[in-house]
Amino acid sequence: MKNLKYLLMGSFFVPTLAISGGAERTALPTAFMFETGGYAEFTYSNRNYDVTDNMFAPSSSMYGDVSGASMSVKFDVNETIAVGIAQYNQAGISLNYQGAGSQIPGFNAVGPMVDLEIDALAVMGKYAIGENFSVLGGVKRTSVADATADIFKLSGATSAATATGASETGYIAGVAYERKDIALRVEYIIEQDVDFELATTGGLLGAATANTTGSIPDYQTINFQSGVAEDTLVFGSIRRADWSNHQIAVAPQTQAAPTSTFSDTTTYSIGVGRKISDELSLSASYSFEADSEPTGTSLLSTTDGYDTIGLGARYTLSSGTIISAGVAQTNVGDKTVTTSGIPGAFTDNSVTSYGIKLAFKF
Repeated sequence: MKNLKYLLMGSFFVPTLAISGGAERTALPTAFMFETGGYAEFTYSNRNYDVTDNMFAPSSSMYGDVSGASMSVKFDVNETIAVGIAQYNQAGISLNYQGAGSQIPGFNAVGPMVDLEIDALAVMGKYAIGENFSVLGGVKRTSVADATADIFKLSGATSAATATGASETGYIAGVAYERKDIALRVEYIIEQDVDFELATTGGLLGAATANTTGSIPDYQTINFQSGVAEDTLVFGSIRRADWSNHQIAVAPQTQAAPTSTFSDTTTYSIGVGRKISDELSLSASYSFEADSEPTGTSLLSTTDGYDTIGLGARYTLSSGTIISAGVAQTNVGDKTVTTSGIPGAFTDNSVTSYGIKLAFKF
């Protein structure tokens, strides 16, 4: 199965979606750490949301489209040690009910609007123990940008709450087992949770200042891949996060009565890659997150699980540059959100995602 070297999972790009019980957008990338020699990849992705209901956002999606770029770079120090850096959009909430067509008196003009972006910079090292085992470790710097939350106008606020950004650091640790003759690799990765406090003014605070609180959960991830036939690779992952213990409380709300109602998530993904020629490989994947909370009270949490089908292609140019592209269609789980005694049924919603990645070996 030596030709499977052309099918390493890091070469594919199939965009997947985390529009779940939490606010995660992109999982920590680790596959690039197993590429041979110096390696760099740059990714651009876009997600187009179509999430509406019958009461609060009946005419246009309350989630805004999300696009952005990420990059990963890896260097070999010697035959056993490698170091890597990854920068990516880890989480966020981008929603706006204002102008979304609600017929509830006044809501179309003063409904919730949130702009929250959380990026991550991960620095990792990998140490090979013999031919089959390796350990990974590092730190992840999670940075919350300056944010706004125009969510209190229905309660009498005359302005949006404005929060000042902050950064926190947590550790990354993991182990991996490989058999390169059959392209087998199994990783187990842990990411430490981090808490943040953001100085906030406006909203119900007026000129006063208080802290918006929140956190990014600890993650446990299993990534795997294996050759199953000549030129054919199976890959997948299982990712767990305890979002129920990591709510956002926009000041003057507190963790005792938070703004969000996130629930725990376990995301599963399985896919297959096929080498068509020395230049071209194709892949297909399926990802899902089970339903967990079909009803709720927060207009910041309007979905309940999802399933995604993704298609990807990778082409290697004569220069050695690798171009990967992918598209994914996500069906979002239905959820009924009741606010001020008014139920909104978020049903039959979807997200379309696409992206492109350039990879270089050096």
